[in-house]
Amino acid sequence: MLRLVGIEITQRTCFREVNAIPYDQESVKPKHSKAERSNPKHLRKKENQPKHLREESSKPKVLKALIAAELAAVILACFSIYRIGFHNIEMRFFAQACSATLTSAATCMDKGTDKVIKTYMEGTAEEVYEYMWTTGKVKYRTGAATSYKSAGTLGKDKMVRRTAIMNNGWSRITIDDKDYYIPYGKLSADIPEGLPIADGIKGEYQKYALSLLPDFGWDAWELEPLIYLWNRESGWNPNSHNKRSGAHGIPQALPARKMASEGSDYYTNPEPQIRWGLKYIASRYGSPSAAWAHFQSSGWY
Repeated sequence: MLRLVGIEITQRTCFREVNAIPYDQESVKPKHSKAERSNPKHLRKKENQPKHLREESSKPKVLKALIAAELAAVILACFSIYRIGFHNIEMRFFAQACSATLTSAATCMDKGTDKVIKTYMEGTAEEVYEYMWTTGKVKYRTGAATSYKSAGTLGKDKMVRRTAIMNNGWSRITIDDKDYYIPYGKLSADIPEGLPIADGIKGEYQKYALSLLPDFGWDAWELEPLIYLWNRESGWNPNSHNKRSGAHGIPQALPARKMASEGSDYYTNPEPQIRWGLKYIASRYGSPSAAWAHFQSSGWY
């Protein structure tokens, strides 16, 4: 019994002594363990390093990556600022060029539009042939707008021959066989008050004579002495005939065939008679007022 106990104590003591002997763990570790075969050599080195050493070795690479990223961000920012600035300069010049182009185009369009409108407004709306009277003192111009040069001035109740109405309302008139223009509202078809025009058919003959006065350069007031003159000669009767002398018609032409130069129906038609009579007065006396003055002094003309 004591012998068995002694052997057990001896064995425990031997085991404690063996465990107390220092040894190199690597020397007792199998050369080719299963764990080592499953891990590559470069990974095993990292795994064998202490944790704080592994963390320290990874810091330079992370720092380099951060610096590279920051540098790339700075470069990108600088490039963006440059591009923005350059883009702004480009856009400013582009905007200036566009503005100049648009301004030029608008000016051309405005000029073209103004020209078209001006041409239309100064165009003829209606051709006419009638005698009118000025409603007051007015300037007549070389074109149908106030921008044209003034060619002269007409007084109130001056009779003119209107040949056209323009699109802007102006009137084209004829003076000495030349065309001139009078503003809208300065002419009237109403015969001026004071002219002793008769009623009925006789008055129509007198109005026809009145319409011809501008052809001779006479104003409407030359009608008054003409009315007095032909009232005394024929009473404005186209069939009036002087049996003693043979004078005939409204102007009492002698002989009557002289009036044939104005129409073959001169013997009964008042219009060729009046035309011939006014030409005779213009060539012999210069005006109806002068012919009337001669008649008053001598009894004939």
